[in-house]
Amino acid sequence: MIGGINVTESARVAGDDYKTRSILLTEACSTLVAGLFGGVAQSTPYIGQPAYKRMGARAGYTLLTGLFFGLGGCLGYISFFVALIPAAVLAPILIFVAMDIVSQAFFACPKRHSPAVMLAMMPTIGRLLSIEFDNTVLIPANHLKEICMKAGQTIPNTLVTFALGNGFILTGMLWGAFLVEMIDRRLKACSAYLAILAVLSFFGVIHSATIDGRMYLPWTLTEPVAREAAYNFTAGYLALALIIFLLSFTRGARAKIIDEPLGEADAVADY
Repeated sequence: MIGGINVTESARVAGDDYKTRSILLTEACSTLVAGLFGGVAQSTPYIGQPAYKRMGARAGYTLLTGLFFGLGGCLGYISFFVALIPAAVLAPILIFVAMDIVSQAFFACPKRHSPAVMLAMMPTIGRLLSIEFDNTVLIPANHLKEICMKAGQTIPNTLVTFALGNGFILTGMLWGAFLVEMIDRRLKACSAYLAILAVLSFFGVIHSATIDGRMYLPWTLTEPVAREAAYNFTAGYLALALIIFLLSFTRGARAKIIDEPLGEADAVADY
């Protein structure tokens, strides 16, 4: 659902205004139909629409892509092409699409929201690092658990990295949202987002203090370090929510914002 919303918004900024509800219903029905035939992955619109549109792709590109991969799943030739095409050929395409998406985030937002865009990327970096840590070729699974759950005076940095990356998509959206509200001095809304982050982190929806990223009731965690990390993340968000809420009653919170946001037409034109 989050992927569908993000991709729809990305297309809207690039000039294609699709109905988010229709997109979400389409991907939901596709997932249900695929599940009846043994599909185990949820459907979502393919990201990077602005980049492909820039290269001249239209509706026919989407149709041909769907037919190619649909028939490939039935006939089994996808694995052949995956093995045939070297990673050195695919990597530049993925990097190009990623750069286009990231740059769009800056161009489509008011300038004063740039720090929020940057902050929203931080959980993704944590996820990338945790993927490398979770490579059993580099670090055996048992040794990784010992590193993450090692008892001491402080919570191990490796466990913090895993917790930062677990649920990174939802974390990034909420981090960006609360900082935007803070920048625009809507501090009560900012504190509400922080309270939501506290609840989600308490149950491991985000910042799960386990290596596999599962959800939990924190008092059922067997490792003391993991239990402490879960409570610490929640307490940190609650403390910050309380501080921001109290600051909302100050004179500075009611001051006028000098930097006016760009209009939608300006954002699309700049992009």
